[in-house]
Amino acid sequence: MNFKELISKRRACKLFNDKKISEEDLHFILESGILAPSSHGFEPWKFIILDKKEDNQKLAKLCFDQASVASASHNIILLARKDLQSKDEFAQKQIRRFAGSKEENFQKILKIYTHDTDAMDEKELYHYAQLQCYLAMMQMSLAAMSLGIDSCMIGGFEKAKVDNFLNLTYPFETAVILSLGLKPMNQNILLNA
Repeated sequence: MNFKELISKRRACKLFNDKKISEEDLHFILESGILAPSSHGFEPWKFIILDKKEDNQKLAKLCFDQASVASASHNIILLARKDLQSKDEFAQKQIRRFAGSKEENFQKILKIYTHDTDAMDEKELYHYAQLQCYLAMMQMSLAAMSLGIDSCMIGGFEKAKVDNFLNLTYPFETAVILSLGLKPMNQNILLNA
């Protein structure tokens, strides 16, 4: 299917059947998220995958009992990372990938790329990284649809409780969730996401 057909076909699937997504398909979807664009190439995300029914049901309780989360083959929880300032090892590592071997170049690019993030507080850093996670989620959703796999983007959840459920520590916080699966054969009405 061409890109126009792909974006026209992708919808928020609110309930999935019991079929599991193959490991090969899941790998392709995750790789698509990893390759998503991000501001300054920071890629400020980490993905956690839940694929056990009992874990998905526990997660659904923290997502206001959304059926798409409970019935998903896989839930991908996208974590936003906040270590994006010039002092942070992660930010430095990401910039070193393309700054070259000269320390002078690295320092110059580090200063430019972290100019805004150095002025941010914890809440602003989370929001900045969360926005980047939405790019990765959209790319994974489209990758899934290209394989005939349905998805639902979940922004409604009790963040502190999900963070606790996942035992998250700094620099990570839950940004958004992508539920994946196959729609039931009799599901005719899908809502636009």
